[in-house]
Parts: sequence; structure tokens; C-alpha cells
Amino acid sequence: MPPMSNVVNLQTWDGAVNLRDLGGLPLDDGESTAPGRVWRSGAPEPITPTGWAEALDDGLTAVVDLRNPAEIKQARDLMPDAARPRELVTRNTPTEDPGDPHFLETCGPWLDHPRSYAPNTAMYPHLFAGVFRAIADAPGPVLVHCAAGRDRTGMITAMLLSLTGVEHQAIADDYERAFRGTTHRGGGVSYDVERGAWVQHRGETWTAQQLEERVGERRAALLAWLVDLDPAAYLRYVGLDEPRIKGLRALLR
Repeated sequence: MPPMSNVVNLQTWDGAVNLRDLGGLPLDDGESTAPGRVWRSGAPEPITPTGWAEALDDGLTAVVDLRNPAEIKQARDLMPDAARPRELVTRNTPTEDPGDPHFLETCGPWLDHPRSYAPNTAMYPHLFAGVFRAIADAPGPVLVHCAAGRDRTGMITAMLLSLTGVEHQAIADDYERAFRGTTHRGGGVSYDVERGAWVQHRGETWTAQQLEERVGERRAALLAWLVDLDPAAYLRYVGLDEPRIKGLRALLR
């Protein structure tokens, strides 16, 4: 497995989990992605008032939440999101339907693995259209997040970075950093097809060897998916218009 690039794109907003700026990644034309345009993270409920003030100071204008409504309710029952500034534009745009038997059978066992990306994007073109419209229509810099900031967020940001022209190894590096930022399975849950039930993994961690094995598996799967991915063609397929696609391509340049 090739070593990760030495790009350092960690961001600090007080309380934020698995937060990174997508700036500074190498583009195929020799340039780098622009900082301060798109951030990725885990669930934002832990962000403190100080952290939100830091986000606003950095120019944040919008939040795109990839979680399902039930996840959001559960998170806010545990930790109310009262500190979020009201001026931020917030859009809830899930990437999946957890009540869909086909999704559960096909993607449920792979919720923490890029192996789920191809079938997930094929199943729900209308949902992915909503995600990318929300990013394209944001009034300015945007935060994209799910629960752990790793899997769904990794899928969406990989598509955006690929559209922008970021080198595939750098996209895999960005995914790997997020994966290492949450070294537990599937954000705490996966679907057991044989049992027909969700299985909780909260608090379950991996040994160093297990982590390296899983990182290697996931990098390989992500890179294989990127080879087959034509992000512009996919966005046209799901119904995005050319001005939005052009805007998304320019967002990090």
C-alpha cells in the first residue's frame, strides 16, 4: 500500500469530530484544491458555541447533512444542537433508505466499506441528485457530514474530488485519514443479512494489525470504484443541469 501524501488538511473547530478541509489536495493539472471551500466531518452536534464561531470565521455558510431523519433525531435527543448558528443554511439530504430491503441486503453488510458505493449510487439517483444540488446551491463554503464522517461523507467527497480532478491516490488518502479518525465498525452499526437485523458495534475497536488490514482493503475497493466512476456523467444521469455540474467542478479550484 503506498504511503499517504504529506498533505495536512486537519481543521479545528472546537468540539468537531473527524473534521478536515478538502483544500490542498493535488489536482491532475499540477495545482491543488482551494482551502476554505468544503469541509467534511462527523456529526456536528458536539461542536461548541466556540467551535461554531470558528466555523463562521472560516467562512462556513451551509451544512449538508447526509444522515437519515431517524439518525438526526437520535443524535439530538442525546445532544441537542442548540449552538448551531441560525444563519447557516442546513439541508438534510440522505444517501440511502434504511427501510429498503434491497438496500439492507446489498449495502447493509458494507456500510463501512467502499464496496457499498457502486450499488448505493445506482439504487438512489434521486437522493444523490439532492445531495449534489444542495452542495451546488450552497451560498458559499459548505460542510458535508454524516454520523462518523467516514463512509457516506467519504463517498460524496470522493465523487466531488474526482469531478474536480483530484488524483485518485490523494482521494484515497483523504478517505484513509477519515477512516483512521473513527476506528470502529460502521459508525457503530451494520446489517446482518442472515439474521435480518441491525447489529450494534459501539465501543468495538480494532487492533493495529486489524486496522491496517481494513485500511488496505478499503483503499483498494475505493480506487477500483474511482477507475469506473465518471462523476460528470453520473450527475447528468441523476438530473443535474450543466451550470450546477460546472459549479461543482469549480468549487474546489
